[in-house]
Amino acid sequence: MLLFLLLFPLIAGGMVFILPGRGHRNRVLLLVSLAHTLGVFSLWKSVPLSLNDFLGLDALGLLILSVVSVLFLMVAVYLMGYFKDEPDMTHRIFTGFLLLFLAFMTLVTISRHFGLLLVAIEATTLSSVPLINLVKTKQSIEATWKFLILCLIGIALALLGIYFLAVAAMGNVQSIFIDKLISHAPQLSMPWLKLSVIFLLIGCGTKMGLAPMHTWLPDAHSQAPSPVSALLSACLLNCAFLSVLRVAQVCQAAGLMPFLSSMLIVLGLISMGIAYVFILGQEDYKRMFAYSSVEHMGILALGIGLGGVGIYGSLLHAINNALSKGIAFLVTGNIYRQYHSKKVDEVHGVLRRFPATGAFLLAAFLAVSGVPVFGTFISELIILYAALAGHHYVIAAFYLLFLALIFMGIAGIVLKMAQTPPGDQETDRGGREHWSMILPILLLVLMVLLLGIYIPPALNDLLQQSSRLLGGID
Repeated sequence: MLLFLLLFPLIAGGMVFILPGRGHRNRVLLLVSLAHTLGVFSLWKSVPLSLNDFLGLDALGLLILSVVSVLFLMVAVYLMGYFKDEPDMTHRIFTGFLLLFLAFMTLVTISRHFGLLLVAIEATTLSSVPLINLVKTKQSIEATWKFLILCLIGIALALLGIYFLAVAAMGNVQSIFIDKLISHAPQLSMPWLKLSVIFLLIGCGTKMGLAPMHTWLPDAHSQAPSPVSALLSACLLNCAFLSVLRVAQVCQAAGLMPFLSSMLIVLGLISMGIAYVFILGQEDYKRMFAYSSVEHMGILALGIGLGGVGIYGSLLHAINNALSKGIAFLVTGNIYRQYHSKKVDEVHGVLRRFPATGAFLLAAFLAVSGVPVFGTFISELIILYAALAGHHYVIAAFYLLFLALIFMGIAGIVLKMAQTPPGDQETDRGGREHWSMILPILLLVLMVLLLGIYIPPALNDLLQQSSRLLGGID
């Protein structure tokens, strides 16, 4: 099944480049997405699963892979309406690279060797470049190059970190397979391992969007087509987060978790603070949600750094944030198609003119802001509890302060877009909302609402298994 999940989108992506007809390509995309999601959930009772030393699936990998697969399926449905008027060649290139993107994200989640993991992360970067630069404007080209260069620098730093990791393992381990590193972690050279952790965290943190290595993220998310922004924020960042979790697994086994935790807490709070600064008064609503992604990556880092039940909260928050960002960026796609602008001042009366999109815009705001009864509230509350239980009162105070400030910043922007009466010149603009651009958002809203009031037992078990891999408390 692991090979199927990897090879099916990879082969289908190659086929799409030569497949004639937009309808055929759409059907292939939907078929692959649905088959991938069904295949992933068929593995929920099979973890841990090992294909060989290089490929395997543990609870952490399955958790992130499930998020990737569900969000990709929602985006595939959404694209039926979003790209119905695009030129045929643009659609061919987009669909092909989209399927390759899914294949390489799958490879990230099933890699059991740090070298292969780094190759997979780099492959996600290269396969997403044509998706970000699809419209080929001056701004999108600049954003694409910024994304490519900064992520390549991050990968180079992570590669240096892997080199130091190999040096740390030169004694008895002599391997950088993840399972062998974990089982023989006490035998690693601690000075070299610490140096490795620093470079791996900086390199993988760049791809994850942690501040101050985040600068590619707002540009790429704001200039990419909205469905791509949804995948970048909900899926790609989670894949980078998984690479940080792999480093944390080795640190946990080697007794170096306090060393990593201190850096994660600092980076987490810095990310939240910088996100607030740039959200405040933001004039581009897509950039606003992009900086919200920086905030939530900081929350994920903070939860892992706090340890204990905070690890469970962080993993749950990875799911909630992915669902919320899926809602947010797909909604921005609807808004852009109706208003043809990403400027906040040029979007008025969304709730009145397009009731479904307006309602989802408010839902996106409430979800990303962690308002009850959305799932993000529960996971953020668990992380707050972890800070208080660990007597980290200063950290808890800054955490609450940034959450409150960011809530007010996003509220001022979203409420202005949703409720400000439209001008006379705008009353006839726009058309009806296509069902395929409404249904996926509705499903994502229902999912994140469900996680705010009930966590299914199967998901709870998977979260607990994943938390234990990192030394978390059930």
